[in-house]
Amino acid sequence: MASLLLRRRHAAHPCAAAFTRLLRAFSALPDVDPSASPAATRTPAAPTSTSARSSAVLDLQLAVRAEADPARIHSLVASALSNPDLPRLHTSRQLFSLATSRLTRLRRPDLAASLLHQLLASAPPSPGLLARALSLFPGPDDALRAFSASPPAARSDVSFSALLSALLRAGRLEDLKSTFATAESSLGVAPARASHNVLLHALVKNSEVAAARKLLDEMANKKVKHRPAPDIISYNTVLAGYSVQGDEEGFEKLLKEISANKLEPHVVTYNCRIQWFAKKGETVKGEELLDVMESKEVAPNYLTYNALVQGYCKEGNVGPAMRVFKRMKVMKRREGRSDLGVSAHSQTYVVLFRSLVEKEKLDDALWICKSCFAMKAAPPFEAVKGLVEGLVKSGRSEEARNVVAKMDLLVKGDAKLAWGKIVGELSLEDGAPSSNP
Repeated sequence: MASLLLRRRHAAHPCAAAFTRLLRAFSALPDVDPSASPAATRTPAAPTSTSARSSAVLDLQLAVRAEADPARIHSLVASALSNPDLPRLHTSRQLFSLATSRLTRLRRPDLAASLLHQLLASAPPSPGLLARALSLFPGPDDALRAFSASPPAARSDVSFSALLSALLRAGRLEDLKSTFATAESSLGVAPARASHNVLLHALVKNSEVAAARKLLDEMANKKVKHRPAPDIISYNTVLAGYSVQGDEEGFEKLLKEISANKLEPHVVTYNCRIQWFAKKGETVKGEELLDVMESKEVAPNYLTYNALVQGYCKEGNVGPAMRVFKRMKVMKRREGRSDLGVSAHSQTYVVLFRSLVEKEKLDDALWICKSCFAMKAAPPFEAVKGLVEGLVKSGRSEEARNVVAKMDLLVKGDAKLAWGKIVGELSLEDGAPSSNP
């Protein structure tokens, strides 16, 4: 009867079959269906091959995504964890990330924490498993309790840095500092490089760049006890802090130290330098660094291109900004050499679109606008108004009407009223105000 009721409840959902199958396979609910013959009510054979287990995990993810009852989400995953036919279920980070995020959004962080505690209890203790679980706990206090309760074999710099990162995400910077300071005495783990890098990040985030620099110097000074040698991540963190503060002397000096220590710059190092040039109004020098990155096979990311596009727009150079944007769209990722370009941040579209409209670069502005439409995103209303007016003025009223029609379809909810006011101010081909259908 339980299976029948569940089938009725979920019959309208596309994932209903997967949900019911997973309940049968992983839960204690009886497999009873009065409408079926006895031969048809046998529980399906447990997955045995690797591919079958992967399929079962995928089905479980679909069921979790489809379910709106937090108790059932917890039951599905918890039952699967105890299933001996899925011995490596605990390695599926995607599944547990999905389940815990769903439970948190459904306002049941207690069930998310419970599931992660069961995850840790379901497999031999390891620093990697503990670190993954700590990164998923809905709150830092849950993460701290899990770390404190973990066996010594699971405690390492890797898992401890995950605990510090949980405190950092929650903005608990003072707790992070005190936890770091007492790690060895109270938690039995000596902070190494990964943990020091999290502390550096926390100090920079809290605008304590001088303290971060002092810590970095202690790490670089091999005579200071208990301080690990810094890596490029350590230097990049402090470099970013100098950039935010506009400290040119500190920024340049740290760059020289990176070079003197023969540390290989990576994408974050280059991004810091590009952002620095853009801030100084010297974006063209930043674009030269983009060529250096590619010659050294350092793959740029969206932050690289965003800094260049926004830097050029700030300087009023929309031509180079558009060139960089198109270069970003066609750049092949280094990983796997796929044909996918780097994705721009939404703010990049906004800045570039507004700049192009202001400079009356209608063709490029229309291209950006259509790119936003393809992503089902509505560009800034005022900029769209400027584009539409520019198109009408140039005798391109049909294109202007198409833009308005697309916006009418995309704008939803409370924003429709604001967009309607914009449309009411527009004059299209016949000179009459357009109407919002």
